[in-house]
Amino acid sequence: MTLVALVLGTAPRLADTLAQRPQVIDALIDPAFFGALPDAETLAAGLQRTLGQSGFYEDFLDRVRLFGQEQMFLIGTRILSGTVSAQQAGEAFAGLADVIIRVLHRQIADQFATTHGRIRQQESAVLAMGKLGGREMTASSDLDLIMVYDFDPEHPESAGGRPLHGSQYYARLTQRLINALTTPTNYGRLYDVDMRLRPSGRSGPVATSIGAFEHYQQNEAWTWSTWH
Repeated sequence: MTLVALVLGTAPRLADTLAQRPQVIDALIDPAFFGALPDAETLAAGLQRTLGQSGFYEDFLDRVRLFGQEQMFLIGTRILSGTVSAQQAGEAFAGLADVIIRVLHRQIADQFATTHGRIRQQESAVLAMGKLGGREMTASSDLDLIMVYDFDPEHPESAGGRPLHGSQYYARLTQRLINALTTPTNYGRLYDVDMRLRPSGRSGPVATSIGAFEHYQQNEAWTWSTWH
């Protein structure tokens, strides 16, 4: 009761979450709440169970937002309770975002392939930059991401009912991933996503081939220095 009163009296963002989704109080009264923060495997299993119950795409988006916001609430409450440090909280927020991106990347790629098929030897990776890459996120941090992909250049089209060329394939797949993270639903927005750190900045495609990414890093990227 003291912890709930603390949340309601000092943390408006957390209080709003509690008011809108009172079921999160179940986690607060669980004796395990003040133990170790959940690891990546535990979070991924919980998210996959939640998404496995979705019946359509809008429900899928709602469920991932509900899961993410409840976990953010629990991390924030641990900060208020004094049982995790700011550094531990930053790592926990980043770990949560990492799990959500990994699960969404895999599931959205599978959904995309049912329509457009797959490209021979296709591979893709989401690179985390900024506060996510540095493992020092807060509840309001955005995600600085870069999508990098590769496929067999001799067979650049997907083998599906609606085939796409590789660059177009990954541009659309990346945009679908961004939309899954950013589109407002009944449960609001999950994250803001910033893709400006990709080699082409604001102007080019949202996804970058591994060859173009390597060329950029070796020949065009700036060297960053830290001054004290």
